[in-house]
Amino acid sequence: MSVLAHYLEEEGLATTVVSLVRLHSEIIRPPRSLFVPFELGRPVGPPNNNVLQRHVLEQALGLLESDDGPSLISDFDQSNDGTAPDKSWSPPATSFSNLDALDVADLKRRLKDEIEILAPSYALAKKTRGRSSVGVSRLTIDEIAEHILSFLNGPHQESPREDLSSALVLRFGADDLKAFYLEAASHGGSPSSWQLGNWFWRDTVAGQILISLRAAAMDHDDKRFNIVGSKFLVPVIWVSELKL
Repeated sequence: MSVLAHYLEEEGLATTVVSLVRLHSEIIRPPRSLFVPFELGRPVGPPNNNVLQRHVLEQALGLLESDDGPSLISDFDQSNDGTAPDKSWSPPATSFSNLDALDVADLKRRLKDEIEILAPSYALAKKTRGRSSVGVSRLTIDEIAEHILSFLNGPHQESPREDLSSALVLRFGADDLKAFYLEAASHGGSPSSWQLGNWFWRDTVAGQILISLRAAAMDHDDKRFNIVGSKFLVPVIWVSELKL
């Protein structure tokens, strides 16, 4: 977007960019850029925080009134950045320990138990919001779990969708599984993204399975599994936080 901003400006259209990576703005130098401290994929902040999201847009559009240039990089006012924890929120009771000692059958049973625990909250969250980000894989949550677990015995070519490879369905299924968990866990409260992330990646079977699959994929000679597993199962910010 920073590069595109230069072309639009040359045609006489004023631009302002919301930037998640300050280094990109410093190198590409778009005419106007608002740097925000949020996670990748959340340029206007955490979901369902309409006040904060409006604040981001107002600051970004406000740069159009500035005469500074030729390249202006402004830092977002972090007085309310949406990362403050919700002290009243309690994570779902899905924590398990000693996962390393479990075999695939045990993991399958425990993952199924987690999904059953979260399903009512997910259904309520979807009804309340009138939408859900779950669905990119076009599989049911049980089908997603089955496909993800099948990779614990190694990569394979058996895909539940004729139009996509098994590795690509793994990627989309993992995205749906994470969305299912986080939407269910956030119902009835306003947990920060860090609260949700800490719960998912440290205290759920689903999170531990995805971490294990990432580790297995890192140096695997199956190219598709290697790319999907190493780059798309665990967000970079949590790879760093968990020191994976």
